[in-house]
Amino acid sequence: MFTNISLEQSRQILTENCAALAGEKTLLDQAFNRVLKKQVYASHDLPPRAQSAVDGYALAEGKSHIGSSYYLRAQLKLENYPCFSLEYGQAVSVQTGGILPEGTVAVVPREKTREEKQQVIVLEPIKPGTNIKAAGEDFHQGELLLSAGDKLDSAAIALLSVYGIYEVETVRKPKAGVVCLASNIIGENMELHDGQMRDSNGPMLNALINRDGGEVNALVYGGISGFDDVISQLRRLTEQLDIVVFTGGTFENGTNNIEGIMHALGARMLFQGVQLQPGSHAGAARKDNCLLLSLSGNPAACAVNYHLFVKPVLKKMLGLEDQWLKIKACCINGFAKKSTTRRMVRGQAWWTEDGWIVEVLPGQKPSMLRSLLYCNAFLDLPEGTPPIEAGQEVPVLLLSDDVLIQAKSKKN
Repeated sequence: MFTNISLEQSRQILTENCAALAGEKTLLDQAFNRVLKKQVYASHDLPPRAQSAVDGYALAEGKSHIGSSYYLRAQLKLENYPCFSLEYGQAVSVQTGGILPEGTVAVVPREKTREEKQQVIVLEPIKPGTNIKAAGEDFHQGELLLSAGDKLDSAAIALLSVYGIYEVETVRKPKAGVVCLASNIIGENMELHDGQMRDSNGPMLNALINRDGGEVNALVYGGISGFDDVISQLRRLTEQLDIVVFTGGTFENGTNNIEGIMHALGARMLFQGVQLQPGSHAGAARKDNCLLLSLSGNPAACAVNYHLFVKPVLKKMLGLEDQWLKIKACCINGFAKKSTTRRMVRGQAWWTEDGWIVEVLPGQKPSMLRSLLYCNAFLDLPEGTPPIEAGQEVPVLLLSDDVLIQAKSKKN
């Protein structure tokens, strides 16, 4: 077992001890935010036939100047499929999205025409190809639509639907359990007694795991249920789950509870202790196919541990790459403490015309929740970093792709 290791070493150990999960069939109406397991190709052109882009008249070859007249051959509805070709000087009435007959060279909007008996008088010059959605304009048959590893958003759902794909193979969601070990923490529907506190870490971890593609199947309060009971539950859970996340109770009365639990389960310890503030007591073990991660019990430290350890594990299980989004940003308000070890300071980062800005959020004690509000970045301060002055450039880890996407949109 490794002890007191670097953050990079701990993350490397974790990624070496998990793998991408198998695929499963998923109905499209349940596939939002799921990760695609296999590539999807276009079975046909989209649109499959040329369509009108406006309500108006489809014109064959003919005179193209203002005032040109065309014979109105038919009135087509959206549901009509034209089985004829337009001949020289002919026109048909069409609607937006309607299939165009062969021989169409342009579509003129209705408001740019005048209809007289069986004639259509064109009130603007005719340019070939105008207002026509060509066959295959969007996608060609055989073209790659979506790649393995793509997360299915609303646009992907729309694309699959238009191709009649209502079931896809996605990566199975990682099944997770959360175990709160602190003896003074109680959950929902439990009666609060003196000296006890309502749980914040369990609901927070549940929200984060679900957001990042996993699903929490169990929330256990081991600190109040007793050692034997929690071991009994864990023996069953480790057979059913892909990952179990412990929070709190790492050390109690000088005893390392996690190591005792791992020993009782017959789990193999991977590491214990990381050179990091906050959350230095983080650890990991493996029990057969289940990965066991222990995080700090202090809320802010628990959140830091989650982003650095649990999130990359979930991404690896989903077959996604985990790359740190590192930037340099101007710290607008500074940070008064020297960092005797590597420190993650909770902050809010955003892009401006002058570059990246980051603000150190209030409430930086590991026990406080305040610094998690609006937190979308960590100031990643190396060991030995002196206090940060306002206006100083600092290294920053962005916590989600959304921050970077928003910045790119502002740049453009």
